[in-house]
Amino acid sequence: MKIRRTYKTAAITFVLAFLWLLSGLLVNNESSSKEIADLETISSVTVLKSEAKLHSKKIKVSGFTEAEKLVNVKAEISGRVTETPFRQGEYVKKGDVICQQYIAGREAYPKVFAPFNGYLERVYVESGDYLNVGGVCATLIDPNPMLIVGEISEKEIAFVKLNTQAKAKLISGNEIEGLITFVGTSADRAGRTFRVEMSVENNDRSIRDGISAAITIEANKVLAHKVSPAILMLGDEGQLGVRTVNLNNEVEFNTIEILEDTLNGIWITGLPQTSRIITLGQEYVFLGQTVKVKEVISPEV
Repeated sequence: MKIRRTYKTAAITFVLAFLWLLSGLLVNNESSSKEIADLETISSVTVLKSEAKLHSKKIKVSGFTEAEKLVNVKAEISGRVTETPFRQGEYVKKGDVICQQYIAGREAYPKVFAPFNGYLERVYVESGDYLNVGGVCATLIDPNPMLIVGEISEKEIAFVKLNTQAKAKLISGNEIEGLITFVGTSADRAGRTFRVEMSVENNDRSIRDGISAAITIEANKVLAHKVSPAILMLGDEGQLGVRTVNLNNEVEFNTIEILEDTLNGIWITGLPQTSRIITLGQEYVFLGQTVKVKEVISPEV
């Protein structure tokens, strides 16, 4: 009888202990769930409510000046030079005689004519010299208009269109403006770049041929957002982007491309026209997290 009571007591004690442990687990589970729920909403972020604006991508490339017309004027037959009517640096008109030759035994005086109006950049012969067929008599240049030539990468060439505005800063510091008059179709095989030409007026011959220039081309306008570069982040696969929140205040990641980098911010593409971009607190939140939001309006830019 005593043994039976001992078994009964042990059984009752076991059941009570089990129920106590179970109640503890339930309480812990409820606490953990609450902690997780609190964690998902505990973070506060500041977001910029940004409206995309039309903005031109500015393509910058190094280049050089190049006269639109620059040729070596050559003799078409062999003969001794008897006269060079113009001196180096002088202006000639189309059809003016640059070099006159004499062919012994034929008593002929063939002439080499200027193919267009321009300046004699260099005269290579003088009276008494002998010019063979294809020999260069002089170099003729027409400096107006002057071309500013650059090579655009295959990634950016699609943004460049004919007759778009462009600017160039010469090595002298002078800044000039003009239009894009040529966009190459075939890439340079070595650098995978495309030739682009900007044409500018040069009536006063102030722009010289062959000097360095920094070219800025106004590309087509696209919708873009202006933000601080400090908010940029890398995604899980190394892609560049920013963190945003949706209408449910859930954190998202958007891949972007930098359109232009300026002194007071960067212009980016890849976001919806209206976006809520996290500007403060993006380091302390994770994708899908619901956050508390303090919203500011994008200033006029």
